[in-house]
Amino acid sequence: MADQLKDMINSDPASYGNPLDAVVFSRLMDCFAPFEDRPKIAVAVSGGADSMALSLLARDWCRSKGGEMIAITVDHALRSDSAGEAAWVGKQLRMHDIAHRILRWDGAKPQSGVQDAARKARYELLDRELASLGILHLLIAHHNGDQSETIAMRQNRASGVLGRAGMSARRFLRHARVLRPLLPVAKADLVATLRAAGQEWIEDPSNRNANFERVRIRQSAATQTAAQLGAAVSADGKIAQTAESKHRLMAEAAIATLLADAVQIAACGVGRIDFARWHDRQPETDIACYAIGQIVRVVGGSDYMPAFDALAAALTQLGEQSDARISLGGCVLHRRNAVILVYREIGRMDITPKPVDPGHACNPYGQRWDNRFELIFDNDQHAVTADNRDFGRLAIAPLAACDAFHTRAFRAAIGKITPFIDDLPRAALASMPALYDKEALLSVGGLEVSGISDVLSAAGCNMVPIGAGMAIGVRWRFAPPTPLWESGFKSLPNPDALLA
Repeated sequence: MADQLKDMINSDPASYGNPLDAVVFSRLMDCFAPFEDRPKIAVAVSGGADSMALSLLARDWCRSKGGEMIAITVDHALRSDSAGEAAWVGKQLRMHDIAHRILRWDGAKPQSGVQDAARKARYELLDRELASLGILHLLIAHHNGDQSETIAMRQNRASGVLGRAGMSARRFLRHARVLRPLLPVAKADLVATLRAAGQEWIEDPSNRNANFERVRIRQSAATQTAAQLGAAVSADGKIAQTAESKHRLMAEAAIATLLADAVQIAACGVGRIDFARWHDRQPETDIACYAIGQIVRVVGGSDYMPAFDALAAALTQLGEQSDARISLGGCVLHRRNAVILVYREIGRMDITPKPVDPGHACNPYGQRWDNRFELIFDNDQHAVTADNRDFGRLAIAPLAACDAFHTRAFRAAIGKITPFIDDLPRAALASMPALYDKEALLSVGGLEVSGISDVLSAAGCNMVPIGAGMAIGVRWRFAPPTPLWESGFKSLPNPDALLA
């Protein structure tokens, strides 16, 4: 392992930059204020030059504020030496008196789309760890070169106004916010920062793998062109937003207004669009596509929205047909005269019952299902532990797996208890999450447990006896990967201008 690291460390001596100092980094962090009086922050550290430099800069900034910092490395377990590299990172950081944790991505790895899957797993692991630590701020080491590559990649895909502006310096996870203070900083300056500190780093071999689009972009001239699209800085050091940034902010405001005025997302994970309000606003095509795409993304639990031409075609059909029903992005867009319903398409789901995992059921985050819902057991009131509850009996599956669901009496009884659900078609109800004790229904997402008892009773269905050992204290939380809307694109000034 040591020999491998020696070969990987400092393998690119090409670029000479200027080390960042505490003054520049402090002013970059000020762009994300306010923080707590004694801020607690985390830094994602892979061991590369970018994240190692960020960890040293963030340590000094945090100490100057009387705060606390922890570095977190995610071991994706994609390479045989990844565990050793993660341990090396921890050893190096402890020499700088930086606390360090390692999170491991366990389980089967996909055969394709590895980078996207790893990114998703990484942020999920980090988000949960931050929640358990009570930390609200996660620093990521994306720099100017990463931004240029992102813009070039989005240009290649003919991205809309949001994509052309590049990565925002701030975004939100479910439990914390992601901050990218180094977006305007050149990689050469980060390398110089480490060299000034006498700190080594690791070069990930995947950064040279031309099978990945980002690597091909990095090696092409397109990145040089894209770099010209970054945030400009005026002579007095103030940010001069590029045209792309201004257009993105204007588009975000229009999308947010449209979603706020015309869209409702219910606790059962179904979207409802007031078509009259939507139509009255007469949104531009790009704005309407982003808005409907985001609704589909949220309701379907997807990381990305469908392609623009598919969204535009769907909007045209929804506008022309009062009874249109369209399959898109794992969802159904179903117009019923003045209302458009967006719900998960049962035929696009994995309907195999998922056993309740005691390890997930006994933590505050619950067990995720269909990447949209979390089933959370009430540990305080019912003392849930793997020892005192027969978890082997419990499983999660769509409501359509319940025999009673297919009776009119059952669906009518649900509608009487929850008016919103009463207006939904059978296909929308079918994909709602449900908890089963073997075949017996215990709980449904969007309904209280007591409500299900009343429904089963009204429909003449058999109910499972609930004893003290199996007392059900659960709740469902609709928790898609992204919120309905996350606006507020943020760019950062050039660090050189901050010294003026």
